[in-house]
Amino acid sequence: MTFYPLPLSKLYKVLVRLEEPDQRSVAKLLGVSRRTADKYVKTASWLKEKVGRPSTLDSLQESLKAVMFNDYKVKEAVSLLSLKMVPLTPQSLREALKALGVKVSLTEAKAFIEWLKQMDVIRERKVPLITEDMESRVLELVRERGSLTYATLVKRYGEGVRDVLFKLWSQGKVRVPVLDRYKEELKGAKDLDRLPAMKGRIFSTWHDRISGETYSQLVIPGRAKVEARWDFVS
Repeated sequence: MTFYPLPLSKLYKVLVRLEEPDQRSVAKLLGVSRRTADKYVKTASWLKEKVGRPSTLDSLQESLKAVMFNDYKVKEAVSLLSLKMVPLTPQSLREALKALGVKVSLTEAKAFIEWLKQMDVIRERKVPLITEDMESRVLELVRERGSLTYATLVKRYGEGVRDVLFKLWSQGKVRVPVLDRYKEELKGAKDLDRLPAMKGRIFSTWHDRISGETYSQLVIPGRAKVEARWDFVS
């Protein structure tokens, strides 16, 4: 059952005031849209299954913390991130949990982070890092954000960031889903403006009048996602 990053105070209100929460009753109680109410219904149902009907907000928080730490190994995952000096993001927490044998979605990982902060049981420290070259700067920005668009990188570093990103992706340091679909075609590519003629939405074909050859150019869409990757095994 999916759960969402919602305020615990409002979730507590739903749990204690509504016997059988549904979209309509939650929307009326909290003054939210039906769409948001649906998220409250699903999350409240998950909480009720895990912690029962809480008597106070404090008891809800304590019970939820026990569930996160014991059933989902969130405390171990955060300790692993700290040990590896990895920023806390939904992406990094999800990967750390996966390494511990716990599978959650990005939305659920975000919920865990939000609830830890709401309960005031987590602190974050910024770790200073030297980023001498473009490759390290791009990599650390992606790691800091967890996930961003290619357009964000271009806006910050210019069009030349394409080749840097491709190198990081080839080395397995970042995840770029739009490139993953063409992994075999791009394997071993050197000149991204002079690729063998290829078909696909990330390729722009052009004709060399001198040689008479047809080539493809890699064109990464601005909305393409760029995600951090972490190695929690070694």
